[in-house]
Amino acid sequence: MLTPMISTLSPVQEVLPGAASIPSAPSAWVLFVDDEPRLLDSLRRSLCDQFRIRTATSGAQALELIVELGAPAVLVADYQMPGMNGIDLLIHCRELVPDTVRIMLTGQGDLPMAIRAVNQGQVFRFLAKPVHGDVIRQAVDEALIQHIQLTDQRRQLSEALAAEEGAGPEPSALGQLLEARLTRREMDVLRLIGDGASSKEIAPRLGISHRTVDVHRSHILAKLNLHNSVSLVKIALMAGLI
Repeated sequence: MLTPMISTLSPVQEVLPGAASIPSAPSAWVLFVDDEPRLLDSLRRSLCDQFRIRTATSGAQALELIVELGAPAVLVADYQMPGMNGIDLLIHCRELVPDTVRIMLTGQGDLPMAIRAVNQGQVFRFLAKPVHGDVIRQAVDEALIQHIQLTDQRRQLSEALAAEEGAGPEPSALGQLLEARLTRREMDVLRLIGDGASSKEIAPRLGISHRTVDVHRSHILAKLNLHNSVSLVKIALMAGLI
């Protein structure tokens, strides 16, 4: 069994690099983040025969590794860590490496924490500590499959956008790719962006603040590997959303 650890919660430290996103690494690797070295050593010993593993003892160190090595296929982070908790790390990684599949380890049955992790960090799976090595091995296996699916969706979307000649993909096919890639609310925002609406115009139509619209816009850009709203309008048109 992997034993749980206890730590105190500290304010988030701003450690994100200036780049909007980090490219994928040449080959898939898995990043474990926990401030208990003994737990990381146990994970490394039990899983290194199957996965390429790197470990970090803090959120800041994890982000430094990602900048250095490229995007991991899977990120497994503990919730309770000093300096930057697991949710805030996963939120940063959602922006920085959107194709990385995110798993959270937690020793707490905290419903508000879980809801925030799902909504803001888009967590693929929760694992309760203490967790057996076989359980985490299976979870990482499934996360790697999810990563392959996400990267394939991104590739198909990139090819669709890059096509300058011919009719391109059928709108229904592109729409299905977008629905697999984006949340329902992000699809709503994309449709309205395609209609030419600004964040302040979108906000009352969806019953959210314009700042929330801007957050959704940035998530859509990151997930689709796009750089501006013009590209969003283009892909909305190509997908037949408007």
